[in-house]
Amino acid sequence: MSFHPWSTRFATALVTAAALVSVPSAAHCPATAFDDTVFAPIHRGGTRIGLEAVANGMTAPLKGVAAPGEPSRLYVVDQTGQLWAVNLATGAKTLFLDVSARLVTLGVFGASTFDERGFLGVAFHPDYTTNGKFYTYTSEPNAGPPSFPTTLPAGSTPDHQNVVAEWQAVSPGNPAAGVNLASRRELIRVDWPQFNHDGGDIAFGPDGMLYIPMGDGGGADDADGQLFTVATGSFPVVEAPIVGHQGNGNAQKLNTVLGKILRIDVDGNNSANGQYGIPADNPFVGQAGALPEIYAYGFRNPFRMSFDRGTGTLIAGDVGQNDIEEVDVVVAGGNYGWNIKEGTLFFVVNGNEEGFATTAAPASVPAGLIDPIAQYDTHHEGHSVIAGYVYRGTRIPQLKGRFVFGDFSRVFNFPSGPHNFGRLLYLQQKDLDRKQLANVQELGGFSAAIAALGLSTGTSACDGLFPATLAVLGMGEDRAGELYVTGNISGLPFGTGGVVLRLAPASGKP
Repeated sequence: MSFHPWSTRFATALVTAAALVSVPSAAHCPATAFDDTVFAPIHRGGTRIGLEAVANGMTAPLKGVAAPGEPSRLYVVDQTGQLWAVNLATGAKTLFLDVSARLVTLGVFGASTFDERGFLGVAFHPDYTTNGKFYTYTSEPNAGPPSFPTTLPAGSTPDHQNVVAEWQAVSPGNPAAGVNLASRRELIRVDWPQFNHDGGDIAFGPDGMLYIPMGDGGGADDADGQLFTVATGSFPVVEAPIVGHQGNGNAQKLNTVLGKILRIDVDGNNSANGQYGIPADNPFVGQAGALPEIYAYGFRNPFRMSFDRGTGTLIAGDVGQNDIEEVDVVVAGGNYGWNIKEGTLFFVVNGNEEGFATTAAPASVPAGLIDPIAQYDTHHEGHSVIAGYVYRGTRIPQLKGRFVFGDFSRVFNFPSGPHNFGRLLYLQQKDLDRKQLANVQELGGFSAAIAALGLSTGTSACDGLFPATLAVLGMGEDRAGELYVTGNISGLPFGTGGVVLRLAPASGKP
């Protein structure tokens, strides 16, 4: 069995006190991975890039976002609760907002262990320069009634609640002035059955609406019954049967926000709780039994997403269970298949054994399931897709119009790391509407550029097959369309090793 992050399939029977010590294992290498299926390999020999150090001293930076009217800054989401305003010219960072006191205690098995919860996303209102409003997505202790009916059975307690909230800057364009903490307004609060599959990468679309990706509620297979780790933050590990997935899954059911991407109007008030608006053209408005906030469904963990600034296309990376990582073009009303499908394959829920992907179709498959535009193998090629952006910058012309993204780490030393074997990838084809899968290409030069910046441990894995890099936790895009990678060596929400790096030409010249 295996563990992989931002998704995550936890086989708790293997978790012992010894597992809290990071010991690289041959079981993580492709030749001996627990699953021997190879469905979608990544192509080597792609465009080479360099990297430029922009900022450091963070913990676990998950995303870099540009605010309207601030072309020289990137606002960086740190999983531990800090929102940093980074000066792109000098690397100086200003603490704009700190929500750490609102978060659950991070570390599934205590300090310095893995977690998927935390401060996960930020989005700036399209009119931020005048109204100062922005929005956060956070994992918080249970502190109030959920905005939607819970999927948990009576008597069960959520692991945590994921919360979308509005804030107002004191002086837009001047992050040193900070945030009016009294301005906080809670829009959405959702009961989360398990600690993982939290989604959270909120973003405004070109239509001015706020899009909110949410995972299936955690656990594994989006199904109830099998034993799963309860996030207690201490040892010994507690196991309990998975609950909160409505028997056979949340992602395919329109009565819950779990496993969905939502679309709301932050300036409206016609929602059930009166805190936001529901756009009249949302695809399930007026449909009996369906939540009108839902824009698309059938997702496992759409951890990161972005809108192509050139076309407006919404692209999400849906983290896989045990076999396939996928990249999706998201459209209104689309059903992306989970947990009936994993990528282009069919998924088999396998009780207390590992669920698996297969080419054999079940007896009944809903019509209209949408396949990804690209996919690659979990375990053999990586562990969790980290969606990025269509490149619209000018410094690396070879990538113009191509979707650039990453993978967390080819080796996952659960639960305490390090996980410093991330990769940068891109889609070879520019046409994202094509009917066949695009080739996933590796960006060359990543490990060499990490080493040149002095960030590498210098230790390779799997008999030298995997050079050391970083745990790739997220990406960012500035107002000019240039791209950034965010991460650390450990892959954990602890320490001060978090960095922001700018993608550059391999020669280092503009």
